[in-house]
Amino acid sequence: MDNLSQGCLAYFGSASGLVPCKVLRILGRSGVASTAQIVFLLLTASREGYTRGETMKTDGLHVVPRKAAHRRSYRLSSALARPEYGRGV
Repeated sequence: MDNLSQGCLAYFGSASGLVPCKVLRILGRSGVASTAQIVFLLLTASREGYTRGETMKTDGLHVVPRKAAHRRSYRLSSALARPEYGRGV
């Protein structure tokens, strides 16, 4: 697992999705994220409800190092969506 440290690039987990940021300072122990950490962030991009350049303070559980974040695409499929379903084919 990647650790949080001062100066690292990260994402802030918000209700509007992941917001890119930079960790300015960590109060508490650097390392694996926990609620015992207070993290000061500088947002590096604008997202819904958040402005680039804004500074924030949050606990460590809301901050994800960029190396630890992975994009995945999920595709939902169902037998009910198939045209032959229910036709006895």
